[in-house]
Amino acid sequence: MLKQPWSKAEDILSATLVARSGGARYHLIAERLPANDGWDWTVWRQGDEPEASRHGYAPGAITAMAAAEGAAWHWETRAATGSSADT
Repeated sequence: MLKQPWSKAEDILSATLVARSGGARYHLIAERLPANDGWDWTVWRQGDEPEASRHGYAPGAITAMAAAEGAAWHWETRAATGSSADT
């Protein structure tokens, strides 16, 4: 996948990954939680229903970015192999 660098606006980080095969676009976001209580991360694929997104919690920004990237890579690997399992 091709990755655009992470960008930052206040306490929100965002990036986009584009699959080399098929061109699927994965949008990644990491946002600081209130009271600096960790980070929420979310990944969604352009054109999918909102319910198909992946999300989670991380204690820090770097961990949240890595988790979001990992989720996108896993999602694309499953799609590339034709697996419909969502784990």
